Amino acid sequence: MVVQSCLGMDQQVGNKNIIGRFLALIVGLSFLVADGNRDPSFEFNYTSSEIHVGADSVGSFNGTIHNVSSGTITIVVVRRANDLPNNWTSSICLGAICYNESIDSVSIQIGAGDSTACGILAWISGTGAGTVQLDLFDLDSNEHLVVDVNFYAGMMALDEGDFQPYSISLFPVFPNPFNPVTTIRFDISVETLQAASLQILDLQGRLVVSLVKGDFITGEHEIQWNASNHSSGIYFAELVSGNYRQVQKLVLMK
Repeated sequence: MVVQSCLGMDQQVGNKNIIGRFLALIVGLSFLVADGNRDPSFEFNYTSSEIHVGADSVGSFNGTIHNVSSGTITIVVVRRANDLPNNWTSSICLGAICYNESIDSVSIQIGAGDSTACGILAWISGTGAGTVQLDLFDLDSNEHLVVDVNFYAGMMALDEGDFQPYSISLFPVFPNPFNPVTTIRFDISVETLQAASLQILDLQGRLVVSLVKGDFITGEHEIQWNASNHSSGIYFAELVSGNYRQVQKLVLMK
């Protein structure tokens, strides 16, 4: 993006006007020098930009924007690239909102010392790989930070230099859409007890209910969710075990 600035032409002439313009130019240059040397106004922290999920699921990338300046800043998040297979889509998530898939740019104000969540939800159909590029920048200082987020669906996960199979598998929920009960099945494929948690999130990523949490033996497990006390809408079943995380989209229709 190129931003052009134009100064209005003054019709007056004379030494006083020339000196005023000269002083204005000096002040402007001093601001440019200071801007080039100042410290970054924000940090973006995340665990990994390599997201491994199962086929026909939802991939989630999560990070946190932290304002390290002494004042309020406006952060703009732009989806510069959406290089995904034709049957995949992605959404920008900023703060407590995941935006429509067609929106490529969103912004938020963050107070001094405050933080806000920032991430991507990728709706995945089938198997394959794709990349979403996020560009985060401070609207005032034009300080940019670019992150390439790579999604791998139904593929192998890289662990300590070797390719290892998934330690968990979250199967498609059935029925889906549902009213008001659905069954969530998942598989633990390691040979030892494995700590895992299964919870339901709403469209903004907030916890709705924790279904189960504990150690599981190797094999397939089945949990039912009765959503009779919840409103119609879109929810997500999130399975977490160790460094692995898988998400399934649920549609409650009453």
